[in-house]
Amino acid sequence: MFATQVFKGVRVLELAQFVFVPAAGAVLADLGADVIKIEMTQGDPYRRLKITDGRQTASANLAMELNNRNKRSVAIDLKTEEGRELLLRMVETADVFLTSIRPAALKRLGLTLDVLRARNPRIVYAHGNGLGFRGEQADRAGYDASCFWARGGFAHMLAVPGQRPTRPRPALGDHAGAMNVAFGIASALFHRERTGEATTVEVSLLSSALWILSADVTMGAALSDEQLARLANPGRHALTSAYETADGRFLQLMFLDPERYWPELCRRIDREGLLQDARFATVESRVEHGDALLEALDEAFAARTLDEWRGVFAGWDAPWEVVQNLRELVTDPQGLANDSLFDVVVEDGTPVTVVSGPVSFGGSPLPVTPRCAPTMGRDTAEILGEMGLDDEQIDVWVKSGVVAAAISA
Repeated sequence: MFATQVFKGVRVLELAQFVFVPAAGAVLADLGADVIKIEMTQGDPYRRLKITDGRQTASANLAMELNNRNKRSVAIDLKTEEGRELLLRMVETADVFLTSIRPAALKRLGLTLDVLRARNPRIVYAHGNGLGFRGEQADRAGYDASCFWARGGFAHMLAVPGQRPTRPRPALGDHAGAMNVAFGIASALFHRERTGEATTVEVSLLSSALWILSADVTMGAALSDEQLARLANPGRHALTSAYETADGRFLQLMFLDPERYWPELCRRIDREGLLQDARFATVESRVEHGDALLEALDEAFAARTLDEWRGVFAGWDAPWEVVQNLRELVTDPQGLANDSLFDVVVEDGTPVTVVSGPVSFGGSPLPVTPRCAPTMGRDTAEILGEMGLDDEQIDVWVKSGVVAAAISA
């Protein structure tokens, strides 16, 4: 079963680098959009990024495959008049212009909203950046670790007092924000279909972080520092905490309706005596004596292995889960049943497993014909040919450096 191609017939010009905005393009491409990755003739710098984290294998740049599958690539020197005019001709045929280039750089390239709308009044102009598009810092450089994780509050909220702030996982903020970009584009296309009006889409990594942390941010706006400190006490959350098993694994409880689950929990962990303990008789008293309850539950869960606890909790309709490692995650039966992963075959024939977009249409998120990420300029000749340019003209521009064609990654 494959996803309904909800964006079939939509053409997206993606002038973007690294992950945040290109990941949004990948999701749209999975769902049928013709996403054309516009690269300068040096290529997306993400192709060359080396930070010794294993993203590059013998045959594939895993990050490039994940964030650029199912796209086409055309390489154009936008600093030349001919290259800029080529892009503007492509704009005339597009539905969406999707970019991560900072506003000042777009202005220097002559690719501002008014210029694009002069060539195509119906184009949706979608823009993602670090800190938003108004204010003194709109042009400040930013990535997920700086704008989403650090400035967006995650590093603080997940920090252990007295220790260096926790490092984010690669592209965590990028992929969270990418879905906001994709949602914005879908909404803008829907609005245009209904009203005929083309609009703009703006998403920042900071705004994405604020939204994801909105429960905490809302409390931060309403409560005093003293109240916030009390909320941070782990003893308040004994029934929504993780507990270590005898073999060093963890089980996460999420009993938001404690009166419903508390008695059965005590029975299943062989701690029925806790039911007679006055300190734990009510929701309020369990919060008041949270540290003591955490200690009691720590001791109980440490008595058995993970597999033993799986057996104890089997058949219990309660919200608990195992804290999985990556190897377990990529073979999770629910993930596999819902098509959360699929393979693309890179140009040397090696299959690479990538993650599907999180939204499915028609029962599956799988693209109809999965294709690997394009090498830089792989589709330049094809795309320019579709614009009516002949091979002779394309060859002249390749030789003069206006475009690059069929360049290896």
